[in-house]
Amino acid sequence: MRGITRTPYYSYKIGALPKGCSYCVKGEKLVLFVTGKCNRNCYYCALSDQKRNKDFVWANEWKIEKKQDIVEEAKLCEAKGAGITGGDPLLRLNRTISLIKLLKKEFGKKFHIHMYVPVDGVTKLKLSKLAKAGLDEIRFHPDLSDDRNWDLIKLAAKYGWNVGIEIPVVPDKKKEIVELINYIKKIKKITFLNLNELEVSDTNCNKLLKKGFRTKNGISYAIKGSDRLAKELLKELRKTNLKVHYCSAKLKDKVQLANRIKRRAKNIAKKYDIVNKDGTLLRGALYLKKFTPSFGYHLKLEVIPKRELIKKLHKLKREIKFALNIDSDLIEIDEGKIRILIAPWILVEHANTLKKKKLVPALVEEYPTYDQMEISIDFL
Repeated sequence: MRGITRTPYYSYKIGALPKGCSYCVKGEKLVLFVTGKCNRNCYYCALSDQKRNKDFVWANEWKIEKKQDIVEEAKLCEAKGAGITGGDPLLRLNRTISLIKLLKKEFGKKFHIHMYVPVDGVTKLKLSKLAKAGLDEIRFHPDLSDDRNWDLIKLAAKYGWNVGIEIPVVPDKKKEIVELINYIKKIKKITFLNLNELEVSDTNCNKLLKKGFRTKNGISYAIKGSDRLAKELLKELRKTNLKVHYCSAKLKDKVQLANRIKRRAKNIAKKYDIVNKDGTLLRGALYLKKFTPSFGYHLKLEVIPKRELIKKLHKLKREIKFALNIDSDLIEIDEGKIRILIAPWILVEHANTLKKKKLVPALVEEYPTYDQMEISIDFL
């Protein structure tokens, strides 16, 4: 009987972590979203409306326009590997293969790439192409309610990659999960099973609530009962030869994301930024009065004509730089968010002067991600 080990990452394991997970928990994996298209309609799918059924590529929080942007994001995060996900990457097989080859060519064979695959669309030809492209680890996501396609997993056995299963722990699916475990433990090529704590999101909330699921408490996104069932399953899985990793909701937010943004922060922080211990950035920001962050702010930025506004910001920047005698590397235009970024210590000292320029000064804490998602905004 093998032991269950609690990891430093708010998770539990039996045996060694799958190689892809060992990079992921350190924030060393690029999340490469190749398409939002998928033929399945899982009620627990947590994809945002921004991605669900949309045929775009994202590298972490960066919506990709050209392939080289993926390489740039990997470098900024000092990634040692990538996790390919969707939607269903098999629906855009040629795109997926080209991106695997791109990353392997740029970063070498040791750049570890794993991929999440719904079982439904698996064929020998598709798997052969993925293996030849250099995929290191494949993780199948079987439909717990329909075992008719489970045998397709066996097609992966002939290749040199690591093969595993990854599923959400749905509290009312214990019987089906046990059946899946009994099935896969007979397949020698399958070496690991990942159990993910089920989480609620803006897009799956209504469906989960209709099925009677509730969160653990008022501040958690994790579904009540998922953690308990996962730990019950772990006890039974000690009898198998599978490596098992139970990945909690807390791991994703407090460890995986946190470690990744720390890596990115040190590479993108400007001289006007203060980098907090958790990797977030504290920066001064000057907004035009009609474009201060409020409800619908991000949607407004997507549709407004920006050219004249950016011209206005450049003029204001020159005036401020001259009036306050500010070094060039302590003030900058952020064209994406229609604002001027400035050292927070300068902003605080000269807030009243800056207000006379009909600007709205604020101290902003945000993630060092491509989308610069705001955590807090303190208007002065």
